[in-house]
Amino acid sequence: MSQPKPFGGKDLRVMRKTGPTDAAPKFMCTVTTKGLTKTMEYDDATTPDCDNPDAVWARSSVAKGSAWSVNVSGVADPKSYRQMEADMDSGVPTYLQIQLAKPAADGGGYWDGAVFYENLQIQSDAGGVVKYTGQMRGEGRLAWTDASA
Repeated sequence: MSQPKPFGGKDLRVMRKTGPTDAAPKFMCTVTTKGLTKTMEYDDATTPDCDNPDAVWARSSVAKGSAWSVNVSGVADPKSYRQMEADMDSGVPTYLQIQLAKPAADGGGYWDGAVFYENLQIQSDAGGVVKYTGQMRGEGRLAWTDASA
């Protein structure tokens, strides 16, 4: 019997690259919660059934664009947080690699892409541990590469 192979959150990793060709990205170790969202934008029209003019019209959709975003949060290390803040303030893309750290046979590999920070928040509640959240918007296509065999 074939079964899926679930994997733990430690194997979904956000890595910061110094540029688009950086072959040794740095693990963003303060990122403890992370998410990648991919979306498609459609243009819709409601069209009639040409063979049956009395039928209820149906929606027809045409894909016209794709987008992606990354959400992160974690415990704020001052040095790491200042790097994210500098990336946000720079006004130029930051390059990320998002890894599924598994062998190729198990579906592992990584996405590479550029992002702009949309927001970055730092906070502490009632004198507790300082935490942060951030949202980044993808710039251009998100490229997938299979893990090495």
